[in-house]
Amino acid sequence: MTTHELDPVALEAREPDVSSRWRAIDARFRVAREDARDGDEDAALHVDRDSALVLTAPHGTRHYRAGAMKQADLHTGSLTLLAGELADVSAVVSARAHAPWDSWAERDDPFARHLRELRPPARMVVDIHGMGDHHGPDFCLGTGPRPGPLERLAVEVLRHELEDFDVAVDAPFDARPHYTVTHLAQRHLGLAGLQIEVAARWRSPRDADAAPGAAALSRALGVVDAGLRAAA
Repeated sequence: MTTHELDPVALEAREPDVSSRWRAIDARFRVAREDARDGDEDAALHVDRDSALVLTAPHGTRHYRAGAMKQADLHTGSLTLLAGELADVSAVVSARAHAPWDSWAERDDPFARHLRELRPPARMVVDIHGMGDHHGPDFCLGTGPRPGPLERLAVEVLRHELEDFDVAVDAPFDARPHYTVTHLAQRHLGLAGLQIEVAARWRSPRDADAAPGAAALSRALGVVDAGLRAAA
């Protein structure tokens, strides 16, 4: 099934299986992190599905941001791989923290190289992050430093498709800082970019109550991909 033929009804019918599939992907991601720690040269998981939309997860493990080591955004790596699979879109997920860096110009690791090597039909990068439940919204869409028509299209689609959830835009996170993947996409890769912060309550592969949020986000991302193709 190609992305533009994605059937929301069929995906919804599979929702009871989302938790088990997510747990399997999470186990695979843990193995990838162990391999990366042991010196695997390619410490990024890249799944190419020839889609207009590319999902990324830079913070699924401990990582450097603005020159400091940060804790992982828990389960964003496995959530991104799950959403890519369900929505039939490409994904790039970091599996290891790399050397400290401040600007994308100086960052040269497998994750960054995969992003720089993106080619058509890729048109937009959607970067998955995790935020604490105390921030309030279920999802926050950060439009970055230079949003354009495709970002506006994606925001409109996501707000519509996620109407049963609390979706904020640019608050509390706007994805404008220079170190975000959204900034890289918009200012240096010639691609549209959007950041999605996912509340912790929707990010646990071992909590069946999180499955509806993961399934809804995946469905919505499939619709975004279809919209990007139609806008080509």
